[in-house]
Amino acid sequence: MSNTAHSVSAGPRGNGHYSVLVVGGGQAGLSISYYLKQAGVDHLVIEKQTVTHTWRNQRWDAFCLVTPNWQCALPGYPYPGDDPHGFMKKDEIIAYLDGFIAMVDAPVLEYTQVSRVKRLDSGAYAVVTTQGDFTADHVVVASGGYHSPIVPRMAERLPAQIVQLQSSEYRNPQALPDGGVLVVGSGQSGAQIAEDLHLAGRKVVLAVGDAPRCARFYRGRDVVDWLADMQYYDMPVEKHPLREGVRDNTNHYVTG
Repeated sequence: MSNTAHSVSAGPRGNGHYSVLVVGGGQAGLSISYYLKQAGVDHLVIEKQTVTHTWRNQRWDAFCLVTPNWQCALPGYPYPGDDPHGFMKKDEIIAYLDGFIAMVDAPVLEYTQVSRVKRLDSGAYAVVTTQGDFTADHVVVASGGYHSPIVPRMAERLPAQIVQLQSSEYRNPQALPDGGVLVVGSGQSGAQIAEDLHLAGRKVVLAVGDAPRCARFYRGRDVVDWLADMQYYDMPVEKHPLREGVRDNTNHYVTG
């Protein structure tokens, strides 16, 4: 499976005006483009790398989803496979995204970084990028929320000969030097990487933090099926018990 994105419409260089500019070409930005095209609204998606770059370049070889395949329901593009209760691995995820990219055919300007967005007196926005300047009536920021790795300060005091990797840089056990491995963080990434190393026969220790947990199965059914039946995923923010706080709440941690 190629890790190169494709099937995107080339956007113009700067000095254009759009009704909407979308910052970020991941699944969220492409979904916004899908709905804007449905409504006939002129727009442009601006992406710093290539569309769905993170899925292709910041995931390990054995990465898999922690939610069942049936929950992969990008707009106009439900999961097309024959294993709705399984968990797609990296290559399957990329293939699914490639199909969505081709269907949406979004107007995208890749390899373009947005450095500034400023509200003008007219109410429109000026958007400064590495490919020139744009203006827009509206701007949608869909750039994601995990750009800055969290590295404990004590890592600075470890000996230089100890190899340190952030999870986005990990690919497979064979890429690490011989010896035991300490995985710091027991969220979805840490748990999957620790399992990957353990199954490869490596001595691995998982440093457990305060990531919340829930059972994968309850009374013989996947917890996600129960939450869907309870209409948890249909609950708007204003009706959630945590209100706006739910935006900062972590997902329930389960493994695929």
